[in-house]
Amino acid sequence: MSDLMTFTGITPEQSDIVYALICELRQDKKLDSRLIKEGLIANLNDPNIAYQFAWLDNKVVGFISLQFQFHLHHARWIAEIQELVVMPQARSFGVGKALLAWAEQQARYRHAELLELSTSTKRVNAHRFYIREGYQATHLRFTKPLAYE
Repeated sequence: MSDLMTFTGITPEQSDIVYALICELRQDKKLDSRLIKEGLIANLNDPNIAYQFAWLDNKVVGFISLQFQFHLHHARWIAEIQELVVMPQARSFGVGKALLAWAEQQARYRHAELLELSTSTKRVNAHRFYIREGYQATHLRFTKPLAYE
């Protein structure tokens, strides 16, 4: 791969690319592409959500999504990385680090108090990466799947 890394925002017409990246992140090829496209379009219209692609050699190799929310218990804006994925062939090329830098820049621009993210307990390599990038494991996140009848 070359050294030329570029970054762009995302358009609704690129939903297939986003879908492929989310499937890579989830390691699940059975996600509903229609729902991802609908969600992407809705989120692109939300001023508190931002997306960025990373490109190498004219191919999208990374993706990050960033959400801003005013937390009452902080009395400040908080930025949260919702998704961050780098394709396997582009890992160790600084793509993830560059996408995090973009998110941090956006968070500072919006005067967020902090930037946070969640990651699966199974993603040990991701944990090491985030720690190297200065993130700290300060919270536990609990989840509960909801059943529908």
